[in-house]
Amino acid sequence: MTSKFRLRPIFAPLIKFLAKGFVKLRITPNIATLIMLFFSIISSLSLILLNNLLLFGVFIFITGIMDGIDGAIARLSNKNSKFGAFFDSSMDRLSEGIIFLAIVWKSSELFNNIPKLAIFFTWFCLVFSFLISYVRVKTEVVVSSEENKFDSNIGLFARSERLFYLVILSILSYFLGTSELVFFSWGIMVFSILIFGTFLYRFDKYRKFLIKKK
Repeated sequence: MTSKFRLRPIFAPLIKFLAKGFVKLRITPNIATLIMLFFSIISSLSLILLNNLLLFGVFIFITGIMDGIDGAIARLSNKNSKFGAFFDSSMDRLSEGIIFLAIVWKSSELFNNIPKLAIFFTWFCLVFSFLISYVRVKTEVVVSSEENKFDSNIGLFARSERLFYLVILSILSYFLGTSELVFFSWGIMVFSILIFGTFLYRFDKYRKFLIKKK
């Protein structure tokens, strides 16, 4: 499963259009990253304080769009920087942690009121979400820049896909009414399997590539 299956190309026209507007407003890539973080906080609060899965999904969607806009602004305004890339990556991890915090907070209501089971699956999703990104970055550090043919962006559930999955799951769960928590619970369980599968796929592909380069 290579990078051609990413969701980003689908939303690229929208992201580029919005990024042009942000550039005109003189919003820097780092400010856009902070806006992304802000919406992840709002998404979490909408579930923790308002108990609203619809708002939770909508604000996660905005978070995902803003996650692409900061990079687009950097390219359009020629403001790429090593610190910007570092800052963006760090805030991505933080925002994802904040979103999963809301799911943990709601854990007492999930999995038929078995909070420990809900916490386990949420923790599982979070840890392997981070590992998916970590093994990619670590491999890119090891692989020299001359090896341009190496596609490090592999596997189905990268960050964009993970956020979009939560968007769809949250919105569908909301419209199921009384069955929303049951559907959301099973959705998180499936989510953990898909994330773990992506990690194993990436790890195996990187392992084989690095062994050949040894």
